[in-house]
Amino acid sequence: MALPVPADRRCCIAIRTGGMALLLAAVTSTAQASGSLLLLDAPPAEATWSAGVSARGWPRAPGSARTRHVLLPALDYESPSGLFAATDSGLGWNLAPQLLEGDAVKKWQFGARVWPQSGRSRRESPPGVEALGPRLIAELFANAQMMPELLLQSGLSWGSGRHHNGDQLELGATSGIPLGDELLGISLAATYANAAHLRGSFGVGTKESEASGLHAFRPHSSWQDWSVALSAEHKFGKHWSVNGQWLHTRLIGQAARSPLTFSRDQPSFIASVWHQF
Repeated sequence: MALPVPADRRCCIAIRTGGMALLLAAVTSTAQASGSLLLLDAPPAEATWSAGVSARGWPRAPGSARTRHVLLPALDYESPSGLFAATDSGLGWNLAPQLLEGDAVKKWQFGARVWPQSGRSRRESPPGVEALGPRLIAELFANAQMMPELLLQSGLSWGSGRHHNGDQLELGATSGIPLGDELLGISLAATYANAAHLRGSFGVGTKESEASGLHAFRPHSSWQDWSVALSAEHKFGKHWSVNGQWLHTRLIGQAARSPLTFSRDQPSFIASVWHQF
């Protein structure tokens, strides 16, 4: 969930019209992430730097009913080689420019990245339940522009959980709705998690149960959540832009039944002002 990152999801998508087609691209050519799903624009012809400020809100812990609100600086760097570094998406490399040519570079995005993720602080943990510290998450990602109005996304990440052995697979799709000269991005996604991740985020061990009074809970691998995101971007001239996203995540299955889940609904948002140098 370096800078604190929302435990679940951030994504801002700019969608531009080309005739009647919807062209999906990353906001202001900056790398953005939504959960473990990543959106990237085609690599720039020259290295680009962007900076700004972001207002963010996300659940204080997995399953929390309370939201954390912060105002943070935002930085983004992208290289023609596919290398990127950003406060929103971490450090990574899109390998498509190295392995593909021509239009295929714009159709496919695949590679790896790492980013920090918050957990459950001691203050947010019920008495007797062990805190879940921040972790460094690694991911393999692959996106495919199947048609002008549809982008399919996937991300396989690991490093979560109490012992850093949690894995997650997130699958999603992005399209958009025209609103005058602007477009509203719509993303749908679902996440499958292994037992180590679910037990670290939502489990209650035997000793924790005795100390806290909560019933013991030992989940196994299963689907964790589904989500829907709405996002938009507007440019003010060549160098300035503003973008934002609202995302609603709904915990399902075992994650929803955990004694540590106080709300199945896990909303988050981000609103950013950018200047590209």
